[in-house]
Amino acid sequence: MKIPGIFLIIFLFQCVGIQSQTSHSSSYKKDPYSRLMESYSDDGQVRIYADSLIIEHYYKHLLKNKQASGIPGYRIRIFSESGVGAKDRQKRVRANFLSLYPTVDAYYSYDGLNFKVYVGDCRTRSEASLLYDRVSRNFPNAIIVRDNINIDRID
Repeated sequence: MKIPGIFLIIFLFQCVGIQSQTSHSSSYKKDPYSRLMESYSDDGQVRIYADSLIIEHYYKHLLKNKQASGIPGYRIRIFSESGVGAKDRQKRVRANFLSLYPTVDAYYSYDGLNFKVYVGDCRTRSEASLLYDRVSRNFPNAIIVRDNINIDRID
């Protein structure tokens, strides 16, 4: 009696797994892999052989890119501190920066250890270097860092 019950439970889990896989792949109908497989599946002209893990990681990569905001670029970090009063100093540094450079955006950040202030949305390292040259006069601890930047403000 126990063995048929176990087989029934295993069968049900497999059915649920198959259903979740089909719904997972149907949510990505607009990706290139799915379009390629659909457009040539009847003709037999293209055959793609790929390990299921490659396909799974492909879809995970697409999902990660959808969730990421902005695009890769550079910012200048002008403040990074921890400890008592660091949050208040972070706000003062950002306010000071915005009073000196009103056309450049400044962003708060907290990574669990440090309160940080990042400035600028630079697409290239050379653009970030130009901004760094301007900013480092008033903020000597500034450094250039890679970050996802907002694309709304890019000219």
